[in-house]
Amino acid sequence: MIRIVAPAIATSVQDQGRFGSRVMGFGRSGAMDPESLRAANRAAGAYAGSAGLEFGPGVLVIETSTAGTLAFGGAPRPGAPWWQTLEVEAGERFDLGSPIEGMWSYLAVGGGIDAPLVMGSRSTSIREGIGRWLTPGDVLTAGAEASAPESPVQPSMTGVIRVIGDLSGEWTVGARVDRMGYQLEGRTIPGGRSDLHSEPLLPGCIQIPPHGKPIVLMAEGPTVGGYTLGGVIHSEDLRLVAQTPPGGRLKLVSTT
Repeated sequence: MIRIVAPAIATSVQDQGRFGSRVMGFGRSGAMDPESLRAANRAAGAYAGSAGLEFGPGVLVIETSTAGTLAFGGAPRPGAPWWQTLEVEAGERFDLGSPIEGMWSYLAVGGGIDAPLVMGSRSTSIREGIGRWLTPGDVLTAGAEASAPESPVQPSMTGVIRVIGDLSGEWTVGARVDRMGYQLEGRTIPGGRSDLHSEPLLPGCIQIPPHGKPIVLMAEGPTVGGYTLGGVIHSEDLRLVAQTPPGGRLKLVSTT
């Protein structure tokens, strides 16, 4: 249904993630902003948990190979209506520019995107060798997870971020960001070590390496690690970290 003409950075198929497999060393993966993907799926006429197309910074160009229903969500970009149900015909083209706000955008299709189901998820996980980044010429077909399209609530791209641990305050997202982790800038946290026994980790954990610059683990973060653990981002607010581009400001507020 969708042909990739030119991919943006880190264009891949993602759903809500892979659960129940961390004991085997497989991370969650899934959308960097799960709430935005769920909302886009509802607008397109797919189950909230269906797979969609996730794409990061840069330009994305796609063409439709068949008629169907689409919806764009997440970080808004010029080149298409956002948060709307779109009925398209074969041969339509969308040239999407860089995000106006936020970092990660989503394209949902009626019925969801069909992709191999691996351990209960269709999500790509490059670190673990599941799927791959999409390239020019790749074609994505619609699945069978259809539902009636509905008007979604548009999730915010910014907001106060709750953190469990003593890391409250203003931070800047550094230049080192990807689906595994975001490094924060602003102040140095003393006491970071790399010689500790490995302990379980999950998305949202904040590791403190010896250089003292916190790293927030994201969707493809490791399942274990030996850096000092400085805190954990609230699971509902991790998407706000994900949607903050390098140079953007974060406000962390301590919670229990």
